Amino acid sequence: MKKTILALTIPALFATSASAVTVYSDEGAQIDIYGRVQYEAGERGYQSVKKEKAQNFGGDGEARLGVNVKYMVNNDVDLIGKLEWAAVTEADDASDGVGQGEGLSSRYAWAGFRFMDTTELTFGRSMNPTAQVIYYTDVFNIYGADTIYSGAIGLDDKVDDQIQATYAANGVDLRAGYAFADNDKDDGNENKKNQWSVSAGYTLPMGLGFAVAYEQQEWGDRSSGNGDTDIDAWIAGVNYTIDGFYFAALYNQQEQDNYDGTSDKLETDGYELHAEYNVDAWKIMAQYAKEEAEHGSDKWDSVDNITLGVQYSLTPKAKLYAEYVISDSEIDASGDKKDDLYGVGIQYNF
Repeated sequence: MKKTILALTIPALFATSASAVTVYSDEGAQIDIYGRVQYEAGERGYQSVKKEKAQNFGGDGEARLGVNVKYMVNNDVDLIGKLEWAAVTEADDASDGVGQGEGLSSRYAWAGFRFMDTTELTFGRSMNPTAQVIYYTDVFNIYGADTIYSGAIGLDDKVDDQIQATYAANGVDLRAGYAFADNDKDDGNENKKNQWSVSAGYTLPMGLGFAVAYEQQEWGDRSSGNGDTDIDAWIAGVNYTIDGFYFAALYNQQEQDNYDGTSDKLETDGYELHAEYNVDAWKIMAQYAKEEAEHGSDKWDSVDNITLGVQYSLTPKAKLYAEYVISDSEIDASGDKKDDLYGVGIQYNF
């Protein structure tokens, strides 16, 4: 899930992996393959029942394999597609608490068109338009962007069954997507029905970037007669790259109707501040994330984390890293605090 500085400055939908290898190229057709192998260990997530307690020390390996395909129809139009899978090596572990599950899963699976090297229209499981802003602070290897992924409501950077249109040129990045849910094909659906998202960003030549995004989700009736549940989210961010430094700030508001079986709304207000320094093969990172949640008369700090990280590049494609989350977050209005988390890892990209 984590991104590099390069991915912050180049629209992700228009860029292939920096490690991708072209395995076929002939008469306008091109196939690139890329992948990743990594192992991470530590007390990296929270237990499923005791949600405030960190998991005991453990580790997981993961492998990823991706394929980018392109076929030139004419000078102005290309057919494009992307497939990417992830496999967790320990299949007896249903979930490690930080977003991975057992077996093989699909990260991306989409096909579409590219026009004039600036505009894309794609169909399938693809990147959420809001990721344009989320990736400003989602730059750690294990943690980061806590008000987005770990908040009281939570958002995702990938979307199933999405029709997406994007435009990127001269520092401008515009994205819009609409997604329908397979579960909605059944009567009485209690899961997500549909979702739409839009985002807009601009990066100046001096390395200063701005972006805003909006997302709305509609879910089925999960609260015994209170009607469908809607989720609305606004996100705004700014980032700046200069020499070996990178700085970013993100602000977001989220709202969910009919939360927890009541007519009261769950509302959150959060922000994140990130700074990092790159020197030679080393990268040092620090991030502060704070989110306040309110439901009726209940209020709590759903996110209150300081995340510290260090990374060392063994080669341009291999790295070691360690991250620690100093948590003062509360699981709910009871005031029970979450434990600190930490993780170490090794990663190789090809």
